[in-house]
Amino acid sequence: MSATETALQILQKNSIGVMATNNNGTPNSRYMTFTFVESKLYTVAKKDSTAVTEIEANPATHILLGYEGEDVLKTFLEIEGHAVVTKNDVVKNQLLKKYPAVAAEELVVIQVTPTRARIMNKSGEQQEDVHL
Repeated sequence: MSATETALQILQKNSIGVMATNNNGTPNSRYMTFTFVESKLYTVAKKDSTAVTEIEANPATHILLGYEGEDVLKTFLEIEGHAVVTKNDVVKNQLLKKYPAVAAEELVVIQVTPTRARIMNKSGEQQEDVHL
């Protein structure tokens, strides 16, 4: 399986990941739920959340996907990207199905365009850059 195929498989099978943003020069990480659509990652957040405030101040982000379970050598995906708050209603409606208890007007969509992606811990092999 190619590195790109492995990356796409991780993106399809793993929706929960860790997203880091910049909080005045200090990294700030949190678990987020992602959907991969047309080479971009999407997630939702409350419009008054720290994540949204930090992205608006500095759009650089770092995401880890696929590192779950007991196996510490499991292959996972590391993504560096540019995040923006967007009004993509189609994606927002898809994501809202995962959060039925939250009112739609309280949430915004965060779109992440990957600038670099790497497969990590690939069965003991070196990390490998991939194009998404």
